[in-house]
Amino acid sequence: MTQINTQRCPFETVPSEETGQIKETSDLTVKLLEKRYIEKNKKVLRGVHPKSHGCVKAILEINADIGKGLQLGLFREPSKKHDAIIRFSNASSLVTPDIDDNGDHGSRGMAIKVFDVDGDMLLHDNSQSNQDFLMINQPVFAFANTPDYLRLNRILYNENDDPSLFFAPLKLQDPRTPEQQKEQILQYIKQEKLSEQDIKRIFDTFTIVQQIKAEAVANPLQVQYFSAAPFLFGDDKIMKFSAKPRNLQGTDNLPENPSDNYLQDALDSTLKGDESIVFDFMVQVRSPDESDLGIENSSSLWSETDFPFVNVATLTISAPQAETQSEQNKKHCENLAFTPWHSLKAHQPIGSINRLRKSVYQASAEFRTKEPLSCPRSFLSRLFHWIFGY
Repeated sequence: MTQINTQRCPFETVPSEETGQIKETSDLTVKLLEKRYIEKNKKVLRGVHPKSHGCVKAILEINADIGKGLQLGLFREPSKKHDAIIRFSNASSLVTPDIDDNGDHGSRGMAIKVFDVDGDMLLHDNSQSNQDFLMINQPVFAFANTPDYLRLNRILYNENDDPSLFFAPLKLQDPRTPEQQKEQILQYIKQEKLSEQDIKRIFDTFTIVQQIKAEAVANPLQVQYFSAAPFLFGDDKIMKFSAKPRNLQGTDNLPENPSDNYLQDALDSTLKGDESIVFDFMVQVRSPDESDLGIENSSSLWSETDFPFVNVATLTISAPQAETQSEQNKKHCENLAFTPWHSLKAHQPIGSINRLRKSVYQASAEFRTKEPLSCPRSFLSRLFHWIFGY
């Protein structure tokens, strides 16, 4: 497994049992991939965000007027431009219709790979210095920490990808739940050694999942995306980041009868036009001596009223890009590996879920490609030729 050049973060609180929990979760990730794909003789896809809506070329440009206090890491040089590629996706662990049979929506993802950054890296992209920014269209993650995510993965493995048991403790308060089922739930709570705090987090997860199901997205290019988890911002600050399109239309143009792949269709249709799509890349920056940072709880929300996002860069997707759904581009897109640990040290991922992602994303990528967590150099050369003509 590729070595990651981490630095110790004094802002984190790492439980002694976490190393074993992360190892078990990583092992379960591979076992789930085996069940989903190898045992069914299918091509192995990503462990998370397996369904792609398409990859697009972009330019990330640091704002010329970026504030002095924000000029560090990737953002230290005003007006600097970087070539980038963006993958839009669904977060569901399985490839399913964009809206399910119950009319429920899912979490949507935006993963940015910024090429050729300068500075000390945590993890190189096959010797390349690339910065990955992974985001979803909600400001918080549904699962707060490593123990919760491990419990979910145990259930997915044992229950054939059905997560229902994870939420079973909440049924104790439902008067419609039969007494026999309540007894079974109580046994489950005892077996899992769930505390009141654990059950509160399960309720928080349930609430977030319901919000996700209700949030319609008409077009991947027309919604705001968030890091959800925290990251370092230099040595003495912490950030969350977000990408917000200037054309923010929400659900205004949701198809009346959406197809299973309507998000791909919407992206493809938009990029056949001749108007570039511009996202503002923004950061929330906080001091670690403030209270309620929620570093170890990725379901915690930073108030935008108290801590507003500040623009630091623009992300421009040129149009037209008619090749987004070509077989060559789909193959290129599938070969890409994203991880928040493809990062400058100045922006190290922190908190329980980010520490978990370090191993889980590596395990998924290495099992999927049988290669190190990287883009092969020959692929990058072909990719740059395809995107930029050299």
